[in-house]
Amino acid sequence: MAVTIRLSRAGRVHLPYYRIGAFDRRTRRDGRPIEYLGTYDPKAAKDGARLDMDRVRHWQSVGAVFSPTVAALVKKAGLNLREAAARAKGVNSPKAKAQAKAKAKARGAKAAKAAAARARPAAPPEGAEAAPAPAAAPRAKAPKRRTANSKAAAARKKAKAG
Repeated sequence: MAVTIRLSRAGRVHLPYYRIGAFDRRTRRDGRPIEYLGTYDPKAAKDGARLDMDRVRHWQSVGAVFSPTVAALVKKAGLNLREAAARAKGVNSPKAKAQAKAKAKARGAKAAKAAAARARPAAPPEGAEAAPAPAAAPRAKAPKRRTANSKAAAARKKAKAG
């Protein structure tokens, strides 16, 4: 199960208040967490984050991924974990997803090119004439698709004829 440590909004209009929790990756924004780890009040004058650092360390040690906002709060709270910042970098960001997609596409193109090179027949020896390429078979024409109007017209034509 992929676990993310992220914010869940509470409070009311224009007075946000967040609970920090360990959530299954697929849980909706304000859904039920596996465990609450603290709170964050962005309107507080001084550091508005209160965290249970032992539990945060536990979840980080078992592979939980921090959201970028929670990673900043954890860092500000004094938990100096390089892994936390590294894991939070690019989590759910469109740029990271696009880069991963581009890498996968490049790998696929490279593999296809290598497969084409392996499938290419060996060049004929010098002095030998290349065999002519086989003629392409004529392409069969697809049958015309009948719409409701053309079916009705065909039925009228058939009734008229006989």
